[in-house]
Parts: sequence; C-alpha cells; structure tokens
Amino acid sequence: MRVCPSPRAVLAALVLAAAAAFPAAPVSAQTPVDFALKDLEGNTVRLSDYLGKNVVLIDFWATWCVPCCKELPHFQRFYDAYKDKGLVILAISEDGPETVALIKPYIKRYNYTFPVLLDTDSKVLALYDPSVVLPLTLLIDRSGNTAKVHQGYSLGDEVLLEKEILDLLEPREAEARRKITVSFSDALLFRHFTDRDYVDLIRGGRKSQILDQLDLVVSAGDYLAGARLDSDLDFSPWQADFSLAKRFVEVNKKHVNVRLGDFYHTVGRGLSFSLLKTFAKEGLEYIIDTTVDGGKFAFNYKRLTAEVFGGWIDREKSSASKEDNPVRDRVYGGSLGWAFPGFGDLKVNVVRSDLELGTSLGHQNATMESVTLDVPNLKDRARLFGEFMLAQKKKYYQEDRILGHGLYLESSFFLNALTLLFEFKDYKNLDFEYNRPPLLESEQLPVLASQFANISKDITGASLRADYNFPKISALLFAKATYQDDRPGHAARKIAHVFSGLEKRFGETGWLTVLAGYRRENSTSLVFYYSAGSTFHYQGNVNLPMTKKLSLEFDLEAKSFRGSVAFGAKYLNYAERRSYLSLHYASLWNVTLIYDYTTDPEILTYKDKKDWIGAQLEIKFSQGSFLRIYYGSNKGGVKCAGGVCKFFPPFEGFRIDSNLRF
Repeated sequence: MRVCPSPRAVLAALVLAAAAAFPAAPVSAQTPVDFALKDLEGNTVRLSDYLGKNVVLIDFWATWCVPCCKELPHFQRFYDAYKDKGLVILAISEDGPETVALIKPYIKRYNYTFPVLLDTDSKVLALYDPSVVLPLTLLIDRSGNTAKVHQGYSLGDEVLLEKEILDLLEPREAEARRKITVSFSDALLFRHFTDRDYVDLIRGGRKSQILDQLDLVVSAGDYLAGARLDSDLDFSPWQADFSLAKRFVEVNKKHVNVRLGDFYHTVGRGLSFSLLKTFAKEGLEYIIDTTVDGGKFAFNYKRLTAEVFGGWIDREKSSASKEDNPVRDRVYGGSLGWAFPGFGDLKVNVVRSDLELGTSLGHQNATMESVTLDVPNLKDRARLFGEFMLAQKKKYYQEDRILGHGLYLESSFFLNALTLLFEFKDYKNLDFEYNRPPLLESEQLPVLASQFANISKDITGASLRADYNFPKISALLFAKATYQDDRPGHAARKIAHVFSGLEKRFGETGWLTVLAGYRRENSTSLVFYYSAGSTFHYQGNVNLPMTKKLSLEFDLEAKSFRGSVAFGAKYLNYAERRSYLSLHYASLWNVTLIYDYTTDPEILTYKDKKDWIGAQLEIKFSQGSFLRIYYGSNKGGVKCAGGVCKFFPPFEGFRIDSNLRF
C-alpha cells in the first residue's frame, strides 16, 4: 500500500530527520554518575572506587539480549589483554527478577572473569540511558570523565572500541573532572498510519503522531536530580498532550541513599512487589513505564542493611470509569538484612498496599511478608537462593480475607564444563497486581510469550537447565525441561516443556545458534483455550562476517500450535513465523528486512492479514545517537509490566525512531 503523508506529516518527518542528522556532541568530558551495586559474590562495588586512576568500561547487558551476548566475548578479550595496563570492566546485568537466576550460570559457562554487577530494578541504567536500549557501553578515561558512549552492537563495532580503549590507556595529561554535569537524552518516534480502518475507528481520523521523551539529569558529586518531559502530538486533526512524567532528587552517600520522586523497585524475586520498565523492541509505543511516586531510604553499615519505601502508583482508568481524577494505588514497605561473612545474606521484607477500585484482579488491599536467603558462592561450586512469602489480601465485594503464599528456590551447580540450574516454585493465591514472580518457562523464547504460565495463581513447578561447554571448539550444548501443575480448580492444567540447542562461534565474530522444543499443556477449561494444546517450536540465528566491517545476520522464530480444548466444536490450530535479514556496516548503518507470518485467529479477526512485511534503515550519527526509518507493517502484540498488560494493535505505515544524546 502506498504511503501518502499529509504536508504537515512530511514537514514533521523532515524536522525529526534533521534533528537526528545534527545531534549534539556525544557525552564526553562529563563526570559519570556514581553508583553502588552488588556483584555475583554479594560484594558491594562502587564506581567511584575506580575513577581517576583507571580506564573504566561499563557495559549494560542482559542474558536475553542477543547483541549483548555477542559482544561479551570481545570484552573478555579486552580484559585479558589490558587489565594489567589499567582497564577495568564492569558488566552491569539488567536481568529482572524473572531471569536473574540465569546470570551466574551464564557467566560460568563461558568463563567470563570480569566483574558482573546486578541492576535488577534498572535504576542505574535509567540514569545513563533513560530510553532503556541495550546494549549500552561507556568508556571513562583516567581523569574520571566519560569519553565515549556506544549504543547497540553490530559485528565490527569491537574494532573501533578496542582502538578507543588503547587511545585512552596511553599516558596523557589528566583533565579536570567537572563538578557539575548536565546531560540530556531524547527518544523520539514519528508514525504515519496508512491503515484507514485503524485511523478512522481507533484514532479518530488522526493519521500522524509524534511521541517524544526528553530526559534531563544533573549530577554534582553525591547529588542527583532529574526530570522527563513527555509529548504526544497528533496531526489531522491536531491534538496535543504534554506531561512532566518523571522527576526525582537523590543523595547517594557511602552508607546512605535517599531518593524522592519517581523510582523503580523490586522486593526479592518479585513475589510480593516488582515495578520495572519493559524493554522496547519496536519503539516508544511498546514501552510500559510504571513507577512509584514517593520516597525511598536505604542504609548499609558493615553487616546491616535497611530500607524503607512508600508512595503512590498512577494507574490507567478502565474504559468504563466515569471519574476524572487519576487512579492512585498506595504502596509502602521496607526490609531489614544481615550479612553473614563467607556465607550469604538474610533479609526480612514487608510490603503493604491499598488499591483503588478498577483493576482486573479487584484487590482492595494486601499485606505481604517475605524472607530471602542468598548464598552467592559455595566453594565456587554452587549458589543458592530462596524466598518465602505470606500474603493476606482483601478484594472488593468479597467479605472473606484471602490467604496466600509464594515459595521460590534457585540453585546453580558448576562442575567444570557442566553448568546446572534448578528452579522450584509453589504459589498459592499469588495474583497481586504489582508482583512479577519467576515463571520458570523461558522468557527468552518470545515466540511462546502468549503461552507462559503467568496467569496461574495456584501452581507448583520445577525446571532444570543443563549447559555443557566445549571451549576448544567454541561450542555450547544446552537443554531445559520444565513441568508445572496447577492445583485442582475451575481452571486446572498441567504443563510440560522441553527444548535443547547448540551455540557455535566461528573465529572471533561469527555466531550460530539453533534451538528446538516441544510444549504440551493439558486443560479442560476454556480459560486456557489459547494455550492448552501442543506446540512445536524452533528458532535459529546466524551472524556471518563478510569483511572487517560488513556482516550479515539472519534470525528465525517459528511455532506450530494444535489446540486441545474445543470452542464451538472447533479446535484452535495456528502457525506463526518471525524472521529478519539484516546487513550491518559497522559502525555506521544497517538495513533490515522483516517478515512475519501468522494464522493466529486473534490477529486474523482484527486485520484479516497473515503476512506482515517491513524494512528498516538504521543510521548511526555517533556512537550514542541513531536514527531508524521503518516502512511496512508489523502485527503488534502484548506487553506486560507493573501490573498492566496492554495489547498493541498491528501497525501499517511509516515510522521514524531516534535516540539522541546531548
């Protein structure tokens, strides 16, 4: 379908392109924001301990981020070659509570030796990269100033990065560190819709839209302040919405941290409370950003840690609500912990919430107490984590108080080339609006996202993953098995899922990953009409270097589902494929062709369309700024975070997506 943008839309697109084409200078000669995070051994690591004497490479990554994982072997090579010359590498994991168990087995199986830090609530990443795009790499010079920023990774980027590291390691006169640093980050999205039905029925005739998030962070030593301005502009007819979406002040001393304003927060592994920002794959319209608006105080001294927090959560009103006032849920709580040297950490947590009417679960209030035990290192052979939570909840229009519990256990074992990860969960009435407990089913398989057992409140399950590394041939074999059993009830079900695969490296930059699996869900309830049945799925990813800077990448995910619950004397059967082919030229541009295919009746009912085709051009104007131009269609999907799940409808049209750093 041909795109015929309005003159105003064309003007807006040109303005955006011009803004991206002439970004401000990259973030250089700025003092990085200090932070303190736990490493995999439970030790506290502060950035300021390394500033002013070393070259520091900070990498934000996650186990589910494919480009991040492809970049880490290069960082290990840098670390081995240059650590004695003054290079420090801090790899900060952005895995949330649902995947944090994967981090240490992942690091062990590849024998990475650089420090790995845990940023499970994305607090530090939000300061350095408010748009939350992974991977993100920063280089800090010996003066303690940020010298380079790299956003994303394509094969060949490591060549430029190594040159920059060598340049910073050279002796030179130290520059003065700035006492006050002001930095801006702007994430911008322009869309022009070509689907007339969607424009007329859903958007009220408005064909074009601009979404913009402008972040400001001011740092001065131990003091921070920040704000974010959101803009939503619609054209033809004109409609505008501006809001101060985020604002905070923070004091970060050695033993005390105080923050007032907006913040993300997670308690333990999310059994009782977890608010995180979801990671975008398709632009700003795929981000669900929920925070607590209030205050947080944390104290640590020697073996003792203590934390209290409280505030309000702004929640979207239901479509049936006639109230004009915003919906605000109240939440508060705290934790008290004690460290046992050479063993682990013990914490006691309490969370209380009062919710306004209108959520799908209908809770009026809830009180949750939990205990966590973290044993990060048992003689370099194992790690253990356990969390137990008791809940008392009250629902609207229901007299009886509901009692529930959550139990989650994780244990990892490291036996030379073999790595084992075992997880167990037992949940009873675990359906609070703002929790996000571990699912055990792998969120690294997005093609199965709609079938995860995340809506079960009464379930017992276990999973085992095994990895065997062959370092001499740069290959890894892996397999995972999961079994989960809903307790008897109106919507009982049993789930079994197995998959296995191979990872193989070719030289320093070539990659091959293949995976295949089978999932079986038994149920007699129409509640699970869309997930009960058998699913065969497979996926593959290959990166082929063509020259030092040019590389080709192909990715495919597919599944075939056969339903076992009849609806109207019919069984649900459908297939789905997601694929892309991308040509990268480091570190300047990449071109990607995207093709999705689905016979999912939810999509067909909405659009009567099986094939979704698009093309995208990404241009890097600096290592920290990029512009993406997309034309075509994608089939949308569901995103969940912070107690909210949203369905993002299929998109057809033209899109400009940019991220600029000032």
